[in-house]
Amino acid sequence: MNMDGILLIDKPVNITSNYLVQKIKKHLKKITGKDIKVGHTGTLDYFASGLMVITVGKATRLTEYFQGLDKEYIATGELGKTTDTYDREGKVIEEKECSITEEKLKEIILSFKKTYPQIPPPYSAKRIGGKRAYQLAKKGVKPQLKPKIVTIYSIDIIDINLPFFTVKIHCSSGTYIRTVIKEIGDKVGCGAYVVELRRTKVGRFSIEEAVRLEDFLQMTKEDIENKLISMKDALYFLPEIVLDYGFDERFMKGQRFKVRAEQKGIVKVIDREGKLLGIGNIKEDMILQPVKVLV
Repeated sequence: MNMDGILLIDKPVNITSNYLVQKIKKHLKKITGKDIKVGHTGTLDYFASGLMVITVGKATRLTEYFQGLDKEYIATGELGKTTDTYDREGKVIEEKECSITEEKLKEIILSFKKTYPQIPPPYSAKRIGGKRAYQLAKKGVKPQLKPKIVTIYSIDIIDINLPFFTVKIHCSSGTYIRTVIKEIGDKVGCGAYVVELRRTKVGRFSIEEAVRLEDFLQMTKEDIENKLISMKDALYFLPEIVLDYGFDERFMKGQRFKVRAEQKGIVKVIDREGKLLGIGNIKEDMILQPVKVLV
């Protein structure tokens, strides 16, 4: 079996997402004897833990399709302090007395179930004129970050033990939880920063299905193959089109042709045997344009 698909890994705290990818890559080489491509579909902060969707082999070419999926996080904030990074990794830049009732705090937290323009934190990986925002912030330059429209579909209160509060947030891709926690603190009037952050879902993929990194590094090739989600199944959120014999070859050669289909737009392209051939785009005139061919 080819090592092509996605793995769900539970990232521990205090490692970078890139370090996690390198550890996985190294282990795959050790057990297969091959250099297998490994990537991820969205970073987690150094101090954060939780679900990482890892792409393996040919699936590394499909990364962009996973990046738009909704996310779910559990975050703990502390009121009364603001840090330059909006999390526990940064230095405290402001401290304020915080007097608020639990009821009022609950009301403020629940008011964040909305769609609104959110400004990313200064210490983020956003690019500004070819530089990452955090690179500028480290040099003392205040990055000019543009707001992005984000949606918080739900925000549930798990615990309040002042000055700490813990929430579960289901949000659109690109939402910064660090910013949400700071904004809650700003609305309270005394600031807040993230003490703990854990990602629990990416689209339909859940932390319950994920393997802890330390367990993954003990797994055999067969164990990993059993955990690998096929590229076809991983792209559950894309409609599919099945090509008849002959047309599958034309698609694999990058040719465009007319198809009978229910929908227009991006689709996963399958052959009669159920194998994923790649990604296509069905245009206005029902012409299927190959976008990515997985040869």
